[in-house]
Amino acid sequence: MSVVFLRKYLGKLDIQLVILSIIILTLKLLIIGEPWPKLPPSECINPPLSTDCALIFDEAHYVPAARKMLMGMAVNNEHPPLSKALIILGILLFGDNPVGWRIFITLSGAVSVYLLGKLAEIVLRNNVLALCSAILFAFDVTSFNISSMAILDAPAMMFSLLSALFFLKGRYTYSGVAAGLALLCKISSLFIFAALLLYYFLKMSYLQERFTDSIRETLRIIEKTLIISLVILLAGLAVYDYSLKAYSTPFEHLDYILNYHSILTFKEGDTVHMPITWANPIMPFPREAYFVVTVTVNGKEYHPIAYYGMQTPLWWMTWLVFAFSIYSSILSLRNKVFPDNEVLVLSWISLTYLVFFPLAYILHRWVYPFYFYSTVPIISIGLPYILGEDKFSKTILFFMTTVQVAWFIVWFPVKPQWLIDSLLAIGLPA
Repeated sequence: MSVVFLRKYLGKLDIQLVILSIIILTLKLLIIGEPWPKLPPSECINPPLSTDCALIFDEAHYVPAARKMLMGMAVNNEHPPLSKALIILGILLFGDNPVGWRIFITLSGAVSVYLLGKLAEIVLRNNVLALCSAILFAFDVTSFNISSMAILDAPAMMFSLLSALFFLKGRYTYSGVAAGLALLCKISSLFIFAALLLYYFLKMSYLQERFTDSIRETLRIIEKTLIISLVILLAGLAVYDYSLKAYSTPFEHLDYILNYHSILTFKEGDTVHMPITWANPIMPFPREAYFVVTVTVNGKEYHPIAYYGMQTPLWWMTWLVFAFSIYSSILSLRNKVFPDNEVLVLSWISLTYLVFFPLAYILHRWVYPFYFYSTVPIISIGLPYILGEDKFSKTILFFMTTVQVAWFIVWFPVKPQWLIDSLLAIGLPA
């Protein structure tokens, strides 16, 4: 009876996604206190900040900002407040320590794994492929690291995936609400939502007899989604501005945010990892050390704590997924069938990754490889889509999924000693 029960319930995608999300959450919670600060919070508010503050990467901006907001100060106004509010909530519940800073960010990262799997279920209509998508995303080491830090991105991703899930289900009002919450976490969440609107417009342009009808239908969806999301964004900014006396109106605050980000340009001689290096195994950007502890014993060097921003095998598949989607779209259109999944993939990649090419190369806007975090979900879905047709292709997919998990194990940010010893014994970095 128990075997039948296990087969019946563990075979359900929802249960599998919950288990996977719990595994990721457990891994995150096991390392949530690493590194732990050696200095009190009062000495880790104003720059320059010591490494003894134990702030990873951009936590150096957002944790001090959260502390100042708790003091009633309006700071870090170039970014919306929701992610920082989650950091503050964690501090209030669990104390001003790494557990408090990161707990709700960590939960957001784990929930995103479940949402990605549900999104893949809608797109792929195959439970095995959807589970592969969730695994590819869950064990992307850079995505794991980004969603384990007290920064803006994980909550923004969670709400963006929720918005996309509602959007593809045709529940546009809920999609707009989720998109508004994503914007309240990070303004660049607009890229994912814009990709959804572009996908819908292209779909309507194919299905509607007249082009004006497609525009009218798209505007109807924009009214149900984008307008709602902007209302939520402005309402959230208004609450923040009123509470901390930051700006007279949320429109003034939003104007500041947009102007601030429009002038962030680099000059000749600045070190910038351009977009072509983000998903390129031949010319990759150098591995970025977010927080690394180095130990040398008997001439052997290893890193018990090593949060990196780096490419993963999944990132290398970007151009393959993109090229296949173009090719498959052409074949479908020749057969007078709208290439639904392909257009979704192309729209998402274009507005979360390719958009940075003109921004960086023409407008000289600062760009960073961790921006690719917004593209990882659609590559996680696109790869199973192009490799899910036949048994041979699925074998390649399962192999790629295994490689992705193995890559994650090698570069896991906080390694136990037994893993360090095992990696060193076989000549791998630890």
